Formats: sequence, C-alpha cells, structure tokens
Amino acid sequence: MGDPFLGIVGTFLILSGIALYLMRNFMARAGVDGWAWLREGTQFKTYERQLAWSKAAAGIVAIAGLVFMGLFLWSR
Repeated sequence: MGDPFLGIVGTFLILSGIALYLMRNFMARAGVDGWAWLREGTQFKTYERQLAWSKAAAGIVAIAGLVFMGLFLWSR
C-alpha cells in the first residue's frame, strides 16, 4: 500500500497550483499591480508577462503534486 501522506501532499499541491493560477490570473485581469516596486518599463510589469509567469509558477506546483500522486499510486 502507498503511503497516504504522499496522496494527501500530492492532492494539496495540485489544488494549490490551480488556486495559484486562478488567483494570479484574476489579479492580472483586474489590474492589481503586485509589482509596483519594479521600475517602470520593466517587461515583467506587462499583463502578458505576469500571465505567463503565473502559468509557469502554477505549473511547477501542480507538476510537483503529480509527482507525489505518482509516487503514491506507483507504490501500491
């Protein structure tokens, strides 16, 4: 039997990745500027860059969750 802790951690990370993406996507669309400390003209301050990096960050978290879920299911 797989360790249930791996399944719980995997599920948590997958849900966290989805929530991170949705939250950042909503903030970018609403115009919330969480990057005001960056100097003007920085490309990261654009909506497209913020959306791209939010997808990357959420993807990293979700893939880590899939790895944990894979370990949980593979060890069964």
